[in-house]
Amino acid sequence: MKESTKILVVDDELGIRDLLSSELSSHNFSVRTASNGEEAVEMVKREKFHLIISDVKMPRMDGLSMLEAVKNIDPDVEIIMSTGYGTIETAVSAMKKGAYDFVQKPFNLEEILALVDKALEKNELKTLLGIYETSKAIFSSIKLDSLLPIVAKLSAQILRADDVSIILAGVDGRLLPAVAVGLDGEERKRSRLALGERASKGEAGFGEPLVLAGPPSKDPRFSGLAGIEDIRSSIIFPLVVEGQTLGVLNANRTARREPFTANELRHATIFGSQIAQALHNAKLYRELEKKIQEIQEMQIQLVQSEKLAAVGQLAAGVAHEINNPLTGILGFTEILLQSNGLSAQQREDLESVLHQSKRCREIVQNLLQFSRRRKPNKEAISLEKVLQPTLDLVQYDFRSANIEIRKSIPKDLPPIHGDPSQLEQVFLNIVTNARHAMEDKGGGGVLAIKASGGPAGIVIRFEDNGRGIAPEHIGKVFDPFFTTKAVGKGTGLGLSISYGIIQQHNGTIRVESTLGAGSAFIIELPASQGDPLGQPKEGVRAG
Repeated sequence: MKESTKILVVDDELGIRDLLSSELSSHNFSVRTASNGEEAVEMVKREKFHLIISDVKMPRMDGLSMLEAVKNIDPDVEIIMSTGYGTIETAVSAMKKGAYDFVQKPFNLEEILALVDKALEKNELKTLLGIYETSKAIFSSIKLDSLLPIVAKLSAQILRADDVSIILAGVDGRLLPAVAVGLDGEERKRSRLALGERASKGEAGFGEPLVLAGPPSKDPRFSGLAGIEDIRSSIIFPLVVEGQTLGVLNANRTARREPFTANELRHATIFGSQIAQALHNAKLYRELEKKIQEIQEMQIQLVQSEKLAAVGQLAAGVAHEINNPLTGILGFTEILLQSNGLSAQQREDLESVLHQSKRCREIVQNLLQFSRRRKPNKEAISLEKVLQPTLDLVQYDFRSANIEIRKSIPKDLPPIHGDPSQLEQVFLNIVTNARHAMEDKGGGGVLAIKASGGPAGIVIRFEDNGRGIAPEHIGKVFDPFFTTKAVGKGTGLGLSISYGIIQQHNGTIRVESTLGAGSAFIIELPASQGDPLGQPKEGVRAG
């Protein structure tokens, strides 16, 4: 790689310049010369040098002043100082200003060549150290949101690029910009995307890492791409793991005049392969996270099912034990009420007994319904025609409480595959709960019911602006006998029963809530297979 290593020789003596230039060129280095410090500084501004060998005493600008000026322009360049009038103080001063070493004239050419090799080795080690730091940053993070900006920034530093972009493959395989450094404006970002796309897909006749020493706009392989006229030189590195292209790393020089070299492509190859592996790891991590989430959801459902099964068995026994004496109480109370010899107070007391006994009977019926878990009688049914009877049932109560029902059911929804009576029970439970949640508003309550097509079938959202559910209660709302209603206002079985019914329909039910702002119950149900959208089969139940 010596032919790509550029050395600048600075000395006011022509003989020294010619000697060093000839010797270094014979060892395949690319050599330029300058006769004083001022000329050398101007050359460093225009092009990149890996090493400078400079005299100390020179006209117009001496070597130490040049050393300081050059280090301000390019801190990474290594500088060897030489002089025939050197002192310890001069050497110390040069080293403090950033010189790599200091040699006395007359010098031995072998000594100079050895110093050149060591200085360039140090320069290479500094680059490899940057790559090592990049590797640490890459493998310290698995999440792309935090990983990619670090990678792009370090890539720009290591490759001395004016702009760097990382383009990643989406789910459909199309490349999309992920992160960019040094690029302002959407047009420039789109031009880098087009550059990376053509390279990665092999449209230009290649699919390997590539260094463009000249402007890509003048390369026939990239003809027709807009917005790349400002690029002087490029590195395009496809990020590939196991034969799969995960993305493209694109580094460009626009302000710097010196082109990328094969040596810099080698550096890009080292950490580019590490970036590709890190992207692969991040992809595996996302897949693992998704699997863990699915397992956690399944575990929650299993725990909920176990709760329902255990309480269901208990409920069945309790309900049957209570039913017999309750039937007697109701029967004898009704007989007593038929008597004409009751005082007004006695009749009032008996009616109270009858009312409370009927309430007990409703609770027992709920318990039995909870425990039976009868297999639903499923059929294709229109959501509109199973929901509307429920809303008709509660319409008067909602209107009396000044609560508005807003319904949005698209006409082209597919029919549901389910048991009409059981789904009506679920909808009634949710609507009734919403009514209770908004009873403290004193009017102005709104229940919004929206349905839409979803990945699994139909999504129905019941959203109210009531009191909401406290965060500590969210996880308990589907538990049997859990209720936040006042004593006598609820049994805590409605949502548990609804949860079981939706499960039997191969659907899901969940809740979202903000305390003080309202709640939303979201039900997902499978659509009836084989029926055209919005056209239920003949014989579909009408409600």
